[in-house]
Amino acid sequence: MERILQVLDAEWRELATSPEGRRALIRWTTDHDVLVGLHDLNHVVACRYEEIAYDVLLILARRSPTDEIAARTLFQMLLPGLVSLVGTVGQGDYDAQDEIVALAWERIRTYPTTRNGSVAANVVLDVRKRYLKVRHGDETTPLSSVDEPLDDPANSPEEQVLGLLLIEEIAAAQRDGLMTPAVLSTIMRTRLIGERLAEVAADQRVETHVLCQRRWRAERRLRSLPLAG
Repeated sequence: MERILQVLDAEWRELATSPEGRRALIRWTTDHDVLVGLHDLNHVVACRYEEIAYDVLLILARRSPTDEIAARTLFQMLLPGLVSLVGTVGQGDYDAQDEIVALAWERIRTYPTTRNGSVAANVVLDVRKRYLKVRHGDETTPLSSVDEPLDDPANSPEEQVLGLLLIEEIAAAQRDGLMTPAVLSTIMRTRLIGERLAEVAADQRVETHVLCQRRWRAERRLRSLPLAG
């Protein structure tokens, strides 16, 4: 993955603070107040660690089919999840990183503008599903048609992504004392179910910024843990 990441990072560094990127951000800000105050595309990407991440991802996803810079910014925000996907489903496949990057770009550029739910979960799960089909020799399902009825909550992207994110390891981390049950609940509710951080903070009777910091510290510890083989 290192080679392709170097190419993507070089491409992003050029775009993030470019006049073209700043003009795009000005266009988006005109229609979306949540983006007011962001100075360049690097600041937009940094929102993935903030409370407004859900809204920012949705804005970019809905613009991506007709706005290449929005699509590239969304791709950059989702890149850590795509890297993890290569490690979990692409083991033993030399071409996995190229396939997953290409599938993610296609999914982003064809993202349904009326689709609800977590953009990050939707994209990663769609790419995972399509990659596994391709890897096992079934290339008949285009990404533009992977959307399925999700009336059954057990079949929602948020429910399916539990397995992708290795929830067993998250629960084990809580049992091992790396996080409190309250922080585990926060990660589950905000990252997987899609609830707003402010709502969870109100339930727990703490300030939103305090809960955000607790979640960030817990997730940093989780990222340092080795994945189960």
